[in-house]
Amino acid sequence: MQKCILFTTICAIAFGITVLATAQTYFEDNFDDPKVSADKWVPLFGEWEFKNDEYHQLQNASNCMSVIADEFWDDAWNEYTFEVRGSKVSGAEGFLIMFRCQGLMQPRGQALEDHPPRMEKLKPSLEYWWNLGGWGNTRSQVESWGGKAGAHSNHTIDEKDWYNIKIVNTPDSYTVILDDEEVAKVDDDTEGGVGRVGLATWRTVANYDDVVVYGPDGPSLPVDAKSKLATTWAHLKSVR
Repeated sequence: MQKCILFTTICAIAFGITVLATAQTYFEDNFDDPKVSADKWVPLFGEWEFKNDEYHQLQNASNCMSVIADEFWDDAWNEYTFEVRGSKVSGAEGFLIMFRCQGLMQPRGQALEDHPPRMEKLKPSLEYWWNLGGWGNTRSQVESWGGKAGAHSNHTIDEKDWYNIKIVNTPDSYTVILDDEEVAKVDDDTEGGVGRVGLATWRTVANYDDVVVYGPDGPSLPVDAKSKLATTWAHLKSVR
């Protein structure tokens, strides 16, 4: 089974000290090749399209979701960082960034498509999503079905701007970061932190790009030149 796990040894010099790190990229997609990307994603609802090296959700409807396919996810992963860039095109709200998802997702009034087969069989059902610009684009919060919600903030999402979104997930907590600023950390050991990631919208048309999921030692290099990873991991854990 292809899991897109890449291991490499990185040497960095910071503060005069050589630091060695074993990097782990679990999953990545820059949407540069629509045929390759089509194998990586399973849309559950909405109108999803690979266009202009991005992943577009075109339907102004509620609960539009797309998750990573079985072949590109290991259900044992429970310590990872999920990064993605998002841009709102139009609509009432902002982004729904899914993580810790297993089992059947909640339909919330929509007829969902078939889930990835392995995901569909997992129990209990569990779903987390960072709702950025929710409630009519008035605030943001992590919501959950079966888990622990939190991370309340006043962040809203402007049209056409690109946002750098990061979720750091561990077996006993999750931390949400927007444009390199930590918004909140929530202690939560529900199901030991397992569950895959995905992208979603709620009554919003949006574009996504530069998706990467990596382990606690950082992403494998090199990374795509247009990705924020080049700056996010520039220090290569030199302060650890």
